[in-house]
Amino acid sequence: MTELEEILRGGTLLLDAAMGSALLARGLKGSAPAWNLTHPDEVLAVHRSHVAAGAELVLTNTFVGASAEETAAALDVARRSGARFVAGSLWAGLPDLAQQIARLAGADAIWLETATRPEQALAAVRTAVAATALPVVITCAMVVAPLGQLRDAGACAAGYNCRPWPAEARGADVLKPDSAGLAPDEWAHRLAPARLRGGCCGTDSGHLQRLRATPR
Repeated sequence: MTELEEILRGGTLLLDAAMGSALLARGLKGSAPAWNLTHPDEVLAVHRSHVAAGAELVLTNTFVGASAEETAAALDVARRSGARFVAGSLWAGLPDLAQQIARLAGADAIWLETATRPEQALAAVRTAVAATALPVVITCAMVVAPLGQLRDAGACAAGYNCRPWPAEARGADVLKPDSAGLAPDEWAHRLAPARLRGGCCGTDSGHLQRLRATPR
């Protein structure tokens, strides 16, 4: 078992904040994965701002799926951020999920995100576990996710990201919600206890700094 897998199964980590919304705020337009090639300095700047705020793990800019070249660039940029760990980000509903996972073989983990239905989440975890020996994490954008079933299917950690905020976050290993229009202080205090915490759409280094200072 790798150091990261041990942490994902029972330790704590401060995760990163949003990538896509941060790059859009910087004025980038078009395809997010292409920015790893056309605007690597902008992607790196976002990663580094999160690491400077305390993030120990960053997610690659590959959420919507990327070509082999775009994925390689995303991994390189994420590694150059200085983060302790790099996880490969993928939407749980991608039709070519196994192929995308194979392209992220250089990551420390596969991080499946924004599953919107229990069956989609379970299928994504099963696909990932069959496609890679890397540890697998999944986060869901649904009110109640089958966290226990996801762990039984092979996920090292399971929880929630984006919106809606979960009605019941008890038992979640991971919480990575969006900013919900809240100031960093209020946002950080709304997060229920979880071992692995970070931010999704609209969050930035300010949110991470407040989260880092907020007891679990």
